[in-house]
Amino acid sequence: MKQTDRTEGLRALIRQGLQAVSQQSTAAHLGDRSTYVGMSDIGQHWECSRAALARKVMPTPNSLERLLTLQRGHWFESGVGQALTSLGLHVLPQLEINWQYQGVPIKAHLDFVLVWGAPVNAIRILEVKSTDKLPASPHDSHLLQLHGQIGLLTQAWDKPAFSIRAEDGTLLHDKMTFPQLCRAQLGLQLPKQAEKLSMEAWLLCLSMKDVTTFGPYTFNQAMLDTALDHAVQLWGDLTAYRARNLSLSQVTCAQGFYPICSYCEYNGDCPKFPQGVQMPQWEPALDKLAVLKNQRTTLDAEIREMEAVLKLVHRQAGTRDWVQAGKHRFRAAITSGRSTLNRDVLREELTDIFRFERLGDLDVDALLARCERTGAPSERVCVSPVN
Repeated sequence: MKQTDRTEGLRALIRQGLQAVSQQSTAAHLGDRSTYVGMSDIGQHWECSRAALARKVMPTPNSLERLLTLQRGHWFESGVGQALTSLGLHVLPQLEINWQYQGVPIKAHLDFVLVWGAPVNAIRILEVKSTDKLPASPHDSHLLQLHGQIGLLTQAWDKPAFSIRAEDGTLLHDKMTFPQLCRAQLGLQLPKQAEKLSMEAWLLCLSMKDVTTFGPYTFNQAMLDTALDHAVQLWGDLTAYRARNLSLSQVTCAQGFYPICSYCEYNGDCPKFPQGVQMPQWEPALDKLAVLKNQRTTLDAEIREMEAVLKLVHRQAGTRDWVQAGKHRFRAAITSGRSTLNRDVLREELTDIFRFERLGDLDVDALLARCERTGAPSERVCVSPVN
């Protein structure tokens, strides 16, 4: 019991420290986020208007898990910054852009801006995201955030809208045009018009074991307009909420199946999840189910890791036979690949056949649909945490 108390005490100490670091970093680099709309706010508003407003007006829960996730992003970002500067590149970290659009104060904080002066004249924006698993495609909210960044950099190029701070938050340069800031901070001479440069934005996703990139993205007026429209909508909701003319329950929330809902800190009273029947006696069973699922995930990962080790051992043994290991034997065997139907290729083949047979009016998609069979519906338990 005493050991458990000491363990929990150490966890609480780490949580308090991470919370203090997070608050200090936010205050130094982002300031009072309730006084403006940031690019991450715009991305979240794209996903769920209610969650974006809630983050502005309600205190954010600071569990150890959430704080570690946030700090992991900062640690990754710091590591990427060190890697870039070690190469002698001209890097602007946390470039700040202040902008006004229809009376809405907007701030963009760009993780990294790489700058090449004459004769190259190129700009590369890098937005760093840390993830447990690398995504197969970028999230829409991240793309909107990135397009908003490159859009504001292009639009505000020759306006006194740019600032940059030291690592401790000390303001180094303020209210400069981008060419002025690059001249003062990097000693580079850039064109006075953004159109004379090569400008791209990239999304950099990092996990603990790998990295993937998405891009390049260039200036897109339609995407910038979309980002600015979301800023106006969010600021309007925020103003109405502060004037007590709007409640969170009146704000639109994400509809349908949306994985982010399980991680939302404000899903406790979300109208998407009606209260329904109260059966608190089943909470221990749901807690146990969550623990078992986590254990299964951990075991699956351990099994894959151990199998990879044994495959390597078998190859190094230089044999195709069984390897004896006490009460067990093992070998690495090649199994046949899984057979699947490539619908696209089949569609092309059928289209060519029917065209050759002069039956071009036959609907190939309808033919495929008639040949499909839908299995019987199944029942599953859907569990969502109440945060």
